Amino acid sequence: MFTLNLKKSVQVSMLIGALVGSVAVHAEAAPVSDVMGAIEQTLSTQAQELLASTKRELVLSLQTQLAESIYDFNSQLSLSADNKDESVTSDEYSAK
Repeated sequence: MFTLNLKKSVQVSMLIGALVGSVAVHAEAAPVSDVMGAIEQTLSTQAQELLASTKRELVLSLQTQLAESIYDFNSQLSLSADNKDESVTSDEYSAK
């Protein structure tokens, strides 16, 4: 009789322990998934911000390079025109 009661008590204790353990695992799993979701959201947001920032920097770099190229081209045209005017002027003086 005592062993039967002891055996039932042990079985009930084990069942309760398993249920408590199962509930604890599920209780811990929910916050972990919430944390993972928050981490994924943060990483996604940061990746989007990084891409937008990189795009802005690339566009600004290209605009700067284009402006410098146009300036250099205009400078070359100016020098070429000045040299042409000087050669025409020197040809006029040498023709006289």
